[in-house]
Amino acid sequence: MALSLVAPTPEPEHLAVELAALGTKLEYLHPALYAGEAARRTATPNHPANTPGTRAYQEHVRILREEHLLNEGWQRLLHDHLELVYNPEKAIAIGVMIGDAATGNRNQHATNLRKRGVATARAAERNSVQLELFMPPSGPDEAVLSDDEAEALQIWFLVSYRVQAGDSVRVHSELSLPAKVENGFVVEWKRRIPLPVLEMDGIEPPDEDESEEIDIPVDFR
Repeated sequence: MALSLVAPTPEPEHLAVELAALGTKLEYLHPALYAGEAARRTATPNHPANTPGTRAYQEHVRILREEHLLNEGWQRLLHDHLELVYNPEKAIAIGVMIGDAATGNRNQHATNLRKRGVATARAAERNSVQLELFMPPSGPDEAVLSDDEAEALQIWFLVSYRVQAGDSVRVHSELSLPAKVENGFVVEWKRRIPLPVLEMDGIEPPDEDESEEIDIPVDFR
């Protein structure tokens, strides 16, 4: 069954400006969500139950990275067990997160659908204490952060929530900056940028989403 794209909700005029301030564009974010839906379709009933969500997550990360690497000169970054892409100034990074039904709705409090690990909580804590965007000097062309750069890094998330209705899927999303995490769930956002709804048809019914973050316990000395 072919995957087809239905015209997305029109982009508000102010959205391009908000995204440009972060060094990104809607045409980098929506393809990542679209690719995730396409990847879900490759799973069969004989695959493990978490296969559709796992494959969607992998494609979300891959396309998000590729769009920014190719078009904006960003770099891949694995930081504190989070799979990210970050800008040349090492000031902004973007990861992915599965949200709940309030995702994309500015009038409701959105949070993550499934419990996140301590890495997200640490990212939120760093985000919340940054009074303004600090742009450290450009470093060498490698995905390594110094301690100071890690403290200054703002970690945003492309948060998405899919709604299945027959053969059609509507993906609600936002690009948001967490400020506080309690018991694995975002309870406060520093900033939220709702994105236009992306609608697709020809999608197979989903299975459970795989947890999109792996945390490895480390004893700090």
